Amino acid sequence: MKTKLLPILLILLVILNGFLIFMLIQKPHQKRQNNQQRNFLTEQLEFSDIQKKTFKNLDKIHRGFMMNIEESIKDNKDVLFNSFSKKDVNVDSITAVIGVLEAKKEAELFRFFSKVRVLCTKEQTKNFDSIIKEALRGGVKRPPRRDAREEYMEGDRRMPPPR
Repeated sequence: MKTKLLPILLILLVILNGFLIFMLIQKPHQKRQNNQQRNFLTEQLEFSDIQKKTFKNLDKIHRGFMMNIEESIKDNKDVLFNSFSKKDVNVDSITAVIGVLEAKKEAELFRFFSKVRVLCTKEQTKNFDSIIKEALRGGVKRPPRRDAREEYMEGDRRMPPPR
């Protein structure tokens, strides 16, 4: 019994390792997700081929800026959180730099969407504005479990009431 089970388990492990290596190298799940996110706006706005080409160029430039900013934020957070044992690190200055980088990220996002909006026709602009408003609200809202104020008033004082 043991002699038959060992080769089967060995072959199964080799197959699983091969699959995991493929997933780590190719990352098909990330490629599919990024492509869907990029195509969502162009599909919703019904861009022409010229608009799509311009959008892809804008998106490529935008992603480069965002990746640089994200990398800087990550580097500063690494410095911050690796400084627990160091006494000469100025936490306030590092967090201020992270704050400035986050502000740059938001400004770049605004500039990108402003450029995309310029690409749109008048009809597309109305649709674009409604898509952005919906995104800022957080997408589709789910019905609340219960009113948070009601919960707070009933004695569940773990969280303050919303303003």
